[in-house]
Amino acid sequence: MKNEFLRHTLSTIKYRFDKAIHQCKTGFGDFNLGYGSRCPQEIVHHMHDVLNWTRAVIERETFERSTFKALPFLEEVDRFRAELVLIDQALSIQELDVNFTKKLIQGPLSDVLTHIGQIAMLQRIHGTPIEGEDFSRSDIRTGFNE
Repeated sequence: MKNEFLRHTLSTIKYRFDKAIHQCKTGFGDFNLGYGSRCPQEIVHHMHDVLNWTRAVIERETFERSTFKALPFLEEVDRFRAELVLIDQALSIQELDVNFTKKLIQGPLSDVLTHIGQIAMLQRIHGTPIEGEDFSRSDIRTGFNE
């Protein structure tokens, strides 16, 4: 499998993201702590932008800034999930150099995982704490289309 480690990282991102937003209450997407913080809808919008940039760099090794219209929370969630699938497809086609792989892990993929942690924290504050889990034992399957 080409780029197996990166593709497994994407599957892990999806698993953790789905867990972080599972059973979110009405209004969660707009929940804001104030003090200049982002609400979940804005965080997911940003995460999509980060992944879109990542895919463009993987596919074309270049990127022209795209501006995406902000969507309601659940539509942002769907767009984010769709972008994960598109990146996985790109990674299934072209094997990446190990140094480029390292940069993707230390940059955009780590950024997205950090934001998923923010969403999980906001879920707890909003009244829907996420059930604990040993993620190293989670049944996470690499790839979205296999």
